[in-house]
Amino acid sequence: MHRGLLVIALALVPALGLARDLRAQQVAYAARTAPLDSVTLAALRREMSRAQARGLPVEPLEAKVREGQIKRAAPARIQSAVVALATRLDSARAALGTASNAAELVAGADALAAGADAGALRTLRTTGGARDLAAPLGALAQLVASGVAPRRATQMIVELLKHGVAPREVLAFGVAVESDVGAGVPAEESALFRLRTIESAVNGGATASSAFGQGADPGSLNLGGKTPTGDASRPKRRP
Repeated sequence: MHRGLLVIALALVPALGLARDLRAQQVAYAARTAPLDSVTLAALRREMSRAQARGLPVEPLEAKVREGQIKRAAPARIQSAVVALATRLDSARAALGTASNAAELVAGADALAAGADAGALRTLRTTGGARDLAAPLGALAQLVASGVAPRRATQMIVELLKHGVAPREVLAFGVAVESDVGAGVPAEESALFRLRTIESAVNGGATASSAFGQGADPGSLNLGGKTPTGDASRPKRRP
């Protein structure tokens, strides 16, 4: 699942008590997940309670437990992953502000896990103001995870925010870069091409979504005065 879509999915998970949630997991996933011992269950309940007391969303932490069980990770590893995620959620809230919603905190934590820093999150909040930043933060996480330098990725998302690009199109930007990288296009080349295409569409009065049509070919981008060689109708592949 794409990172940005994962952010949205997690934000829509219904709030459940940990004890009831974990009992349901044991029934629903018993045939294909690693069971959790009583000591680990108790530790996870304490961690969830602490997170809830601090005002953090517990749904992503519960999802992390389910993910670990499905992957049959060791109980200690699941516990460590939950603690680490709670720490990132705390850091995201400190950077984004206490008024941030659950989806923004999850996306911010995802961006931190990918390699962005708290300063990047603060920059997006300053630029975006009161706007919902779940999509921009999700796109930031995708860019950094795809290989775009964190500082450069932050600048690109800031440019999209300043142009007033719609959230779904900001998220599509991250997905498009991720897809290009999977096809062998260098991350920064794809990101810069996609960004310029969006800016051109917006300045020309078109919608930013035109940047993600079939005609948007990152292989045709001219970087640093160097013209890419080969068939411009195909994405450039890494050697």
